[in-house]
Amino acid sequence: HIDSTVTVLSTFNNGGLEMLYKNKYEAAPATGENSFIVNIGKLVDDLIDNKVPSVRHRVAEVDFDRYSITYFLGPQFEADISKSMTGKLTDAGQKYTIFGEWIKDYLGAIELFYY
Repeated sequence: HIDSTVTVLSTFNNGGLEMLYKNKYEAAPATGENSFIVNIGKLVDDLIDNKVPSVRHRVAEVDFDRYSITYFLGPQFEADISKSMTGKLTDAGQKYTIFGEWIKDYLGAIELFYY
């Protein structure tokens, strides 16, 4: 999947996260005590005119207990997402103006407990 906004992740040296690179899933670096992975999501990619790409990723099946902590960061529900930083119409802006409307459709059935 591709994240929606910004995701900050610590894996505590646990592997299992894979990122799509050149049409092949590769292991992402495991984070230690003082490091994080920051994923830029689809909406942020659009808002900054595709200057930093969003990355498709997945969690692979592993044969051990895997722990991680994730922090999801997004704008307020009322934020206008229709235009990029340079004023271009975003992909989301073709159908939505407000972040809250967009994220409900983007996440689908996932509960919005973190917003």
